[in-house]
Amino acid sequence: MPAERRDYTSLELIKFLAIPKLISDPPRREMRLERGHWRSDMRLKSIGGDEDFRVFMRKSEEFAENFSIGLVYIPKDGSGEIVLLRCNGPHGEFNRTFDPSHPHYTFHIHLAKEAAIAFGERAESYAAPCSEFASYEEALQYFIRTVNIENAGEYFPDLAQARFRFEQEEEDPR
Repeated sequence: MPAERRDYTSLELIKFLAIPKLISDPPRREMRLERGHWRSDMRLKSIGGDEDFRVFMRKSEEFAENFSIGLVYIPKDGSGEIVLLRCNGPHGEFNRTFDPSHPHYTFHIHLAKEAAIAFGERAESYAAPCSEFASYEEALQYFIRTVNIENAGEYFPDLAQARFRFEQEEEDPR
């Protein structure tokens, strides 16, 4: 029987998010289509090997802006996985209201919060708009930087070469 889910402090949640990680079980070379979504997963280990994580990557077949990339902490004590971060495109029932003040109206992130866990809610129920990405590919870059995956270039070579949308072409000096 799994151990009862435990509470985590804000400092623990930040530590799990920030510690350097390595891909230990890589994602598929190509995402697979399943029930209308392109899907892939991978496993991560902290550099010291003390902490385990899994990553899920989902992208709608029909709507490219409907995606989710998430980091899940897997406690060794079996007390239940915690979603630490989700990067999402604009989606969900909230879009029907077209409320620009609502986080789901635009590209956004969900972060695990100590208070949410203490109140028995999903750890990552907190959502906030995020201007750091405007596509799945940009969200994946942001995610890799934010969760500190040190060997990501080995598995995502295209992202390592990608240009950010705000970078300008240098003019030819000739």
